[in-house]
Amino acid sequence: MTVVDRISSSDSSAPRTPLAEVARGFVPRVRDLARQMELDRKLDDDLVEDMEAAGLFSVIVPKRWGGAGLGPHELNEVIETIAQGDISTAWVTGFYNFHNWFLCRFPLEIQEELYAGRSSVRCAAILSFPGTAARVEGKLRVNGRWGYATGMLHASHALVPVGIEDALYWVIVPREQLEIIDDWDVAAMAATESVTIVAKDAVIPETWAMPFAKMMSATDHEGTFHEEEVMRLPFSALKFAISSLYVGALDAAVEMTRERLNTASGFNSPPRIERPHARVRWVNAFQTARVMHLVRDAAAQEAIEIARRGTPQTLEEEASGGLHSGTILRMVRETLRELVDGNGSSGYRSDNHLRRMSADIAMLSTHAVHGEYDVMMDRYARWLLGMGVAPGDPGARMT
Repeated sequence: MTVVDRISSSDSSAPRTPLAEVARGFVPRVRDLARQMELDRKLDDDLVEDMEAAGLFSVIVPKRWGGAGLGPHELNEVIETIAQGDISTAWVTGFYNFHNWFLCRFPLEIQEELYAGRSSVRCAAILSFPGTAARVEGKLRVNGRWGYATGMLHASHALVPVGIEDALYWVIVPREQLEIIDDWDVAAMAATESVTIVAKDAVIPETWAMPFAKMMSATDHEGTFHEEEVMRLPFSALKFAISSLYVGALDAAVEMTRERLNTASGFNSPPRIERPHARVRWVNAFQTARVMHLVRDAAAQEAIEIARRGTPQTLEEEASGGLHSGTILRMVRETLRELVDGNGSSGYRSDNHLRRMSADIAMLSTHAVHGEYDVMMDRYARWLLGMGVAPGDPGARMT
């Protein structure tokens, strides 16, 4: 039974479980595997296969290919739910969904080849310094080296940036034409498989290349034949899936901390729930989580409404949305740190899930692609103050 069957079958006897509930069923398993995946620096093989079979990588893949054909809000909910189990797993899940959305913007014949017999393609994608691609007899000869290829160890393809005649393109390269350098040795977000990949004279069809601007656009691409609205939205309408990861992590932290309130912090100590400061620390986190849900939902809806307008975001609109994302990240990061500290020294054990989530969120606040916190907040301040784009600003706008 396909994802579409499970969600929208007209047969009243068929299961109608929303994908967020499917994701919820994976949370205990993901959480149990999180420490081992951190040590292995990769996701569990069986977990990835089962999540794909359950449709969790094809949330926004059109129904034509067997995906759920859902939109940004539903994707947010799935990513938020998986993050309650493990942030690395949610990060890869989010990017596999994004990258399927990108692939569904290529010409029909390419999509038919990629989605033959499957409803999702596990594809890494890199937004960094471009490699090169030369046209040779109707083909492209691709060379380059790219880091941060999230999800690559379980991927069949990669989207890599290349320069073609002074223009920036993303090209699809099959895994068998890539060298994988397993150099992802980090202290946080360790299971995201964000390895380095290398192409040496990889040969692909010219049609497997798309200008970067078309890829991020609403309708200037080849996938507009799909019936789903999500295929006629710009990438800016999807960006709050990453904020949803933070929201889900905080939800999990509040849940776990509440459970720990009934335990003692040391020999002959009363349960934490009897200590006012422990209760206040928890209720602050509880309320912050509620507020972050409201901010995320409102910001995501605003981004969708701007996208439906059919014209690019203004600098001020993009800055406003970015401030919502930045505020969610900062509040979750600070609140998680408070909760870890409230656990005492046991909060820093290697197998402590709160410790792992706090470290992961702290790392993401420095992530170059998502937007290093200090850099992005200064950018948004400039735009809201009417100062425009700073000279030499290298960041890609989410128009």
